Amino acid sequence: MGYLGYIFTYSAIWLLHLLPGPIFYLFSDFFAFFTYRIVGYRKKVVRENLEKAFPQYTRAQIRATERKFYKHLCDLILETAVSHFYSEAQLLKRITCRNPELLDHYFQQGRTMIAVTGHYGNWEYLTSLGLISRYQLMGAYKPLRNPYFDRMVRRNREQFRAITAPMEQIARKMIQFHRERVPTMTVFLGDQRPMFHQIQYWTKFMGRDTPLFLGVEKLAKKLDAVVLFMKVRKIKRGYYEVEAVPVCDHPGDAKPYEITEAHTRVLEELIREEPAYWLWSHRRWKHSYQRYLEEKEGDLTRGRD
Repeated sequence: MGYLGYIFTYSAIWLLHLLPGPIFYLFSDFFAFFTYRIVGYRKKVVRENLEKAFPQYTRAQIRATERKFYKHLCDLILETAVSHFYSEAQLLKRITCRNPELLDHYFQQGRTMIAVTGHYGNWEYLTSLGLISRYQLMGAYKPLRNPYFDRMVRRNREQFRAITAPMEQIARKMIQFHRERVPTMTVFLGDQRPMFHQIQYWTKFMGRDTPLFLGVEKLAKKLDAVVLFMKVRKIKRGYYEVEAVPVCDHPGDAKPYEITEAHTRVLEELIREEPAYWLWSHRRWKHSYQRYLEEKEGDLTRGRD
């Protein structure tokens, strides 16, 4: 999809944002029916993930959660798309912060902040954090191949006093702001899947062997950054609430992997609270722990040879 594809998509999103709420979500319901019943988008992945994460669920419970997930997924896609045309007031109406005073507390101390979240609720609405706090908000992003869509996504994430940086540059930008004494809040998705050769740590997450990135922990220790988890809860269709949950105030005192484990457990707790709002179509458990052990043993054997 080149320029014409971008023009078509942009025009469709513009028309969608003009729809009254009931019509907009009626369209989302149709989109969900088409995605789930007709196309069956990643239905096998979603079902397998749910069955393995919730072995205690009956078949009926799995199917009910599955249907609710697809309905939320389509809400998420359309809500994120039309937020491109939101004003500051419109965004702040869609997501509220339960405890903004906690952000002010750390800002007054001049602390660098790392805000961890997951693919849960509508994480894209966390751009509102640049409006409800005095922090300079920053987030990592993966550049898109299509330059028109790439510019659109970056503009969407930067329109509310936030800045973005490619994933490979985010640590450098954080260090730069820290040295310049600019209080910065950087948002990380804590449930990203590392590439196989990047795996350094495994844990149990939703009852399954799961590899985790250690970037949050390493940067927190290097910058003495406070770590918070941003719990995004869906209140009703189109409306969310974010709660800042303290994870670590003094990273220098934390044991190895303690910070990583802590923010992972908060995410797990949130998912179990209402499973349908996590991104179950994400291939989170693509890597095998057994294969990892075998390859690690093979590397050690070759090293001895």
